[in-house]
Amino acid sequence: RYSPTSYPAMTPVDDGDAVEAGGYRFRALHTPGHTPGHLCLWEGDRRLLVSGDHILGDITPNITSWSGVRDSLGDYLASLAATAKLDATLALPGHRRPIRDVAGRIAELVEHHERRLAEVEEILADGPQTVCEVAARMSWDIVARDFAAFPVAQKWFACGEASSHLDHLEVQGRVVSSGDPPHFSLAGAR
Repeated sequence: RYSPTSYPAMTPVDDGDAVEAGGYRFRALHTPGHTPGHLCLWEGDRRLLVSGDHILGDITPNITSWSGVRDSLGDYLASLAATAKLDATLALPGHRRPIRDVAGRIAELVEHHERRLAEVEEILADGPQTVCEVAARMSWDIVARDFAAFPVAQKWFACGEASSHLDHLEVQGRVVSSGDPPHFSLAGAR
């Protein structure tokens, strides 16, 4: 009853494909992290990046764990490094306003995740914890008296973010997990 009755014609786009629209000729860039199949569009002559949810101006993209992806955050950080090499002068994000200092914003996003990783390690210094226990102790830019008062959707995002940071630390050998549900602890901690 609520399903669409027809779908618009679509052409799949892969990394490196050319996309022409509105007098622009873009090159598709695979930028996994926010989602495994995320693509940006790059117009090199104008140094214009249609960044979608890869780079956002005054909020951070939600980086969560995905089935079949071992290290979403690692993928995201690698995508940011590749995007930084483009030397874009303007990014058009999927939310909010255009970004004019693209290199500066990329540096801020990398720094944000470095702080998050350090915060997760500090939390785990208190002993083994589940993803949601870690998320409940992380600092969030949301108005709520505590994690229990977060709206359900925000808890979902927070636990996904905590999970991707824990996965990244585990891939790096800085944390280990065991049990069901998994409890994470600092590598070498007893």
